[in-house]
Amino acid sequence: MKKLFILYTVLSLCAMGCKKKMESNTVDYEFAVNTSKYIGTSTLKLTTISDSRCPINANCIRMGEAKAYFSITSNNTVQDITLCQGECGALGNTADVTINGARYSLKLIDVLPYPQGLQKENTKTAKVQLTKI
Repeated sequence: MKKLFILYTVLSLCAMGCKKKMESNTVDYEFAVNTSKYIGTSTLKLTTISDSRCPINANCIRMGEAKAYFSITSNNTVQDITLCQGECGALGNTADVTINGARYSLKLIDVLPYPQGLQKENTKTAKVQLTKI
């Protein structure tokens, strides 16, 4: 009985040590305007950014919004996607898309830099997260 218990314990420990690591279904990307990322045979491109957010240290009536406009090209088909942060109404920061026949969720994480008032704007970038559903 004691040998059986030891054998069971050793086999249990070996089985626990052999577990596969789960692959992450989420990838983070950062885009400048007119740049693309390849996802398999498809292309995800940030076409433009519009930013009407209230600048830092300003007194505004509304907080505004930042919109990022993307296009996905796959098999000669183009999907246009608009993601928004801030006061966006019905438009949200997440969209479900199909890429290479698989379903994904594309989420706008941030639009940088945040408006600084009268200072000259730097090149805008959009940070997104792509998650396989």
